[in-house]
Amino acid sequence: MLSRIADSMFWIGRYVERADQTARILDVTLQSITEDASEDVELACAGVYEIFGITDDASADLSVQGVIDRLVTDRQNPSSVSGALQTARENARGAREVLSTEVWESLNTTALGMPRGVRPSRMHGAFQLAKDRCAVVSGLVDASMTRDEAWLFLRIGMLLERVDMIARILQAHDLEDKSDGATVMLLRSCSAHEAYIRSYRGRVRAAQAIEFLLLDSIFPRSAAYCLLEIDEALETLAKLHGSSFDRMGTSEPGRRIVGRAAASLRFRSLDDIVADFEDEMEQLQKVTGAVTRALGTTYFNPAA
Repeated sequence: MLSRIADSMFWIGRYVERADQTARILDVTLQSITEDASEDVELACAGVYEIFGITDDASADLSVQGVIDRLVTDRQNPSSVSGALQTARENARGAREVLSTEVWESLNTTALGMPRGVRPSRMHGAFQLAKDRCAVVSGLVDASMTRDEAWLFLRIGMLLERVDMIARILQAHDLEDKSDGATVMLLRSCSAHEAYIRSYRGRVRAAQAIEFLLLDSIFPRSAAYCLLEIDEALETLAKLHGSSFDRMGTSEPGRRIVGRAAASLRFRSLDDIVADFEDEMEQLQKVTGAVTRALGTTYFNPAA
């Protein structure tokens, strides 16, 4: 496979997942802001920006409409819902030879169909549209593409973005606020509330919610699950490319990074992780960046 095709497939996965997860986060948080008359809107909007790494922008509009304009409808911003889908579409144009027609048409329809302006009173409909369309794209990827290199790169991109988003949400979460409302909101932001209830069959508890989002081995949006799936995909890629294996089972730098991160989560107690929680989540975000760079030197731009 051409390195530029592999690179495009990887970023299609990341941007579609980014659009989906951003829509889910904003749907929950902005709805909460508009429904709670006692909440400080500017402070709450600053908290939303913090999730997406916007912390030092003095010009940021700290209103619900400002957040929507910047993180939903701004097509020039690759971190917004519309911008991420637009960028995924541009990458798909360069990878048409490995994408199924259904996936291309769905991505094209999704990117072009996103509204260019959304008012707070109608934002839920826009978020639902984005979530539904991203689900269609993901479903078509699974249903119409062979499990070859193209699919593997797309899946790795999707899973890496999911880990990054989970880490950002947890980093912005106030561990001191152990109220049921805050915990439910955290779970809903990660699309994990119903899955959590089925797993624990009882009242939501803050510590169990964090444990579920980080360490659950069968929930497809937990950090540990995603890291293990990334490692499996990287192993398959290494075998396809005939990479040599050392005594530890791998010589591919991306797998070493992912393996260390997965082990750090799975074989430590939750209390140990929570002891320096913000730094732990920061390190998890750095893992996604390090794996992306490792993939670049191994597959996307090996000559460099």
